[in-house]
Amino acid sequence: MSDFLNKNSSIPLYYQVKEVIKEKIKCGEWKNDEKIPNELELVNQFSVSRSTVRQAILELVAEGLLIRRKGRGTFVKKLQHEGNFMTFSYPDELGKKHIPVSTDVIEGPLEYLHILKLYNSKKINEIIRLRYFKEDPAVIERTYLPFYLFPDILNKDMTKPIYDTIIDDYKINIVHHKVYIEPILLGEYDANLLGVHSGQPALKTTKICETSNNLPILLTISVFREDRSKLFYQYDV
Repeated sequence: MSDFLNKNSSIPLYYQVKEVIKEKIKCGEWKNDEKIPNELELVNQFSVSRSTVRQAILELVAEGLLIRRKGRGTFVKKLQHEGNFMTFSYPDELGKKHIPVSTDVIEGPLEYLHILKLYNSKKINEIIRLRYFKEDPAVIERTYLPFYLFPDILNKDMTKPIYDTIIDDYKINIVHHKVYIEPILLGEYDANLLGVHSGQPALKTTKICETSNNLPILLTISVFREDRSKLFYQYDV
């Protein structure tokens, strides 16, 4: 990713700075436990205000990618383990059937547009579905796809996996997955969908799926009932 920022874009400058820094960390240009340039150096590097740089840094600290050390500066946070990781263990009874809750073409939030690299279009398909364990709802899946790639996908069978539809109907192969996992407390709407009480703990996953040329084409945000899921983690030492 270039250090060039698009100042005519609707994507905020701090977010663009943040994504450039994340890419520097991801590609290894900025290594684990390495001190990064100070705020003034980043201001000059990106030709933005100090408050813009500070907001980007603060968010990366909050996300656990950077760490501030008093009197020393800001460093890339050292990762304890790296390697292949995580899948969810589903009960056999969960199955592959999806129950549609709603489908629509929407103007995507800035965060989703940026994840899907939609800089010239704001239209995305939104598909909200439930998966069941036996007779009980277990997972809420919110899926977002670029409208320009899948203009008629909402007319397809919404009870089958989206992956199958993409491969079978659009002849597009998904080869890369990025998954982010965090614990949450259920809000009222999601709790009602899952048939549990508001405030109950759950697991939230954000999955980004890419083609072989690193084009993100699918964003799925899932909420799992904590009593219906298990997280499996594997790493090499």
